[in-house]
Amino acid sequence: MPSYSYERLSNQSASFLARETPRIHGHTTSVLVFEPGPLAHPAGGVDYVAIRSAIEARLHQAPRFRQKLAWIPIENHPVWVDDRDFRLNYHLRHSSLPCPGSLEQLENTVARIMVQPLNRSRPLWECWILEGLHDGRFALLLKTHLSMIDDAAGADLLQAILSPTADEPLPEPVPFVPRTRPSARELVVDEIIQQLRLPRQYIDRLWRLMGDWDQLTYEMGQGARSLAAFLGYSIRPPVETPFNGRIGPHRQSTFFDTPLEEARRITTALDGTVHDVILAAVAAGVREFLSARLVSPAALDLRVSTPVSLDNQDDSQPEKSAVTEWVVDLPVWERSPRERFERIRDQTRALRDIDGAMPARSIADERTWLSARILCLGARALASHTPVNLTVTNVPGPQGPLYFEGARLLETYGTVPLRDGHGLGIAVLSYDGKLFWGLNGDVDLLPDLHHLARCVREAFLGLREATERIASVTPLFEATSS
Repeated sequence: MPSYSYERLSNQSASFLARETPRIHGHTTSVLVFEPGPLAHPAGGVDYVAIRSAIEARLHQAPRFRQKLAWIPIENHPVWVDDRDFRLNYHLRHSSLPCPGSLEQLENTVARIMVQPLNRSRPLWECWILEGLHDGRFALLLKTHLSMIDDAAGADLLQAILSPTADEPLPEPVPFVPRTRPSARELVVDEIIQQLRLPRQYIDRLWRLMGDWDQLTYEMGQGARSLAAFLGYSIRPPVETPFNGRIGPHRQSTFFDTPLEEARRITTALDGTVHDVILAAVAAGVREFLSARLVSPAALDLRVSTPVSLDNQDDSQPEKSAVTEWVVDLPVWERSPRERFERIRDQTRALRDIDGAMPARSIADERTWLSARILCLGARALASHTPVNLTVTNVPGPQGPLYFEGARLLETYGTVPLRDGHGLGIAVLSYDGKLFWGLNGDVDLLPDLHHLARCVREAFLGLREATERIASVTPLFEATSS
């Protein structure tokens, strides 16, 4: 047994590091707004020491958050090693919003923090404590690099620190004893052995597949469908829109929320899913936004990339659900809200029949909070080269309140990193009876991002009104026909 320890990054995880540029970043951002509760400081603001102690006591549950990158010589492939110089104070940043601490000021602060790259010489995460919101509220802003999230990474930080009860006792911190990291020579030798084993591993996998004909047929079918879809999208590239083009170095973000119960009423009336409602609201909002930009939606073929979780046989570990990418054509040219919804619903049903996507309730565990992890997994799934216009991520969450050291979580928003050529990304998180929308936009391509957010929100309300009209007409029709 070797006396050292490390984990080799998968090729996909390594690709997120290779793709980063000064304009394109590889991290997601989660924003959580809390009431102060017992974390209120007697002198004003929040108790930073108590917050730090709470995170330190549970950080052992997320071991990846104490690891940093090292590189295999010659091949230059990254690996994870324990950071023997780890200092929690570096990763916790304490700041305050200017008075009066409005939502707009929070959005501007999040946008400034979001564009700052993570330091690759340290573990790839930051947690900002932002106090000064109205009514004494404070926010936690967690930046997590996409390369950190995989099945072997352990719990996510938010999953470790949030609790469904307000009085969960604070555990004793587990001392961090960094494991010995390998030398450059040991990394090279291990890599040579790894490469020599690859042919044998491929042969073993082939034999296992040959023994499981159903699995082999499924994987071959999935590969053929993926290739056919990619070729089809390449032959029929997406049209150019005002939010497609070369993105700049600056970002802006905007947040709003809508009632989850309203979305469920729409799904009941129109026989769809909450995911269908979100995509329909985006389609209607983009239609209105483009019309205001004097761009006719009649000739647009708007293509959106959205991640979904696949069916997981192990219900005890929802965080290990596989995530894949769906590509949906948004019918922004359709005038009728109901027809627009039904066209989207028909597409997602066909995709669900092929991929076996799991319902939202299967990955919404009331005991834990997987938002940052699934948000990262969703962004990883969206990091393909499929030609689309924008990305939309839907992250289901628990519908009961969660707490951080007795402080109740009130709002939660997410942002997804922008692709090259994409000036818009939308993340929707459901929690405690609401859908929380986070829009991340490039300032140069979308200086009017707030207008787009208003259009999407009004489109959601318009879809609700259209559903109410349908519900009021249906009984009259049934009474007449009977």
